[in-house]
Amino acid sequence: MANKTNLSTSAHNLKEDNGLSFIALSTSWAVLGLISATLNLLVCFAVYRIKKLRTITNYFIVSLSAADLLVGIVFTPTYIIDHYAKTIIAGYLIAFILFASIFNLAAVTFERFIALTRPFQYRSLMNTRHVGIIISIAWISPLIICLLPLAWNTDNTATIHAVYKVILVVLILLPILVMICIYAKLLGVVRSFILRNKSRASAGNKTGNRVGREEKAAQVFASVFGTFLICWGPIIYINICEVADAGRTFVPEELIYVSFYTLQFNSIVDPIIYAFFKRDFIKARSQRHYCCCGVEKQEDISSEVILQRVSSHRNSLVSRNTKPCK
Repeated sequence: MANKTNLSTSAHNLKEDNGLSFIALSTSWAVLGLISATLNLLVCFAVYRIKKLRTITNYFIVSLSAADLLVGIVFTPTYIIDHYAKTIIAGYLIAFILFASIFNLAAVTFERFIALTRPFQYRSLMNTRHVGIIISIAWISPLIICLLPLAWNTDNTATIHAVYKVILVVLILLPILVMICIYAKLLGVVRSFILRNKSRASAGNKTGNRVGREEKAAQVFASVFGTFLICWGPIIYINICEVADAGRTFVPEELIYVSFYTLQFNSIVDPIIYAFFKRDFIKARSQRHYCCCGVEKQEDISSEVILQRVSSHRNSLVSRNTKPCK
């Protein structure tokens, strides 16, 4: 078919499924998609609602959460509909979501690289304007890449489609390889800073404390990137095989089903990593819990004080009334 994107869900290569089994699969995907959407919306809402979370790093997190959100609320329903309607839109959507996730991860990686390797130039390099440009590129580029086949009106056997396939593979693998190298370097930098950070922190040096925070943030995002590689690995492999016209030979049917679960798992795990391992999210969560507990505790103490005062006042009245006359 003309103008069809080469990245797809491989839905059309699946054998005809039993209706009940596909309904069961679709239901499980929909439930996971709902969980994913809820968790990622909570991350976005937390950054919007809590002022201390409105940092440059967290702006990139919100953008990445938006890409994860698309997996739950766009990709899953589209694939279920595509299974019955056989439209070409699923191919464009999976390509867009894949590249949006890769490019947003690359944006986060770049921000962490600047924070650890250029700490003194960080504020000038990562100002609001530059961050807006980077995030815009991370979303506009996937859109252009996915809609590019619509710019020409030729069939899939034309030479330009072969070139486009090669470009797609490069745009998938090159950012991933670059990010692997960057995180390997960043984790090496983290190790070299550990001893110096301890001495600085013990001396109360604010720079040392800041370096420690950046180290932990780099470890958190390295975990996010590792999760991405594991969870998106099957779908990346499937689509590379599709681009190379080897999907029917090298892609087992079971792997296609597994890839949908790993996609949902990735979009669920990311917000959990932020909430339980990223320091500012942990602090914001604990402070809100402390405030709630503090209010309750304050109310209890106030009640005790009132009772003590009433009891003391009553005792003083009794002692006055029982005091013998001279």
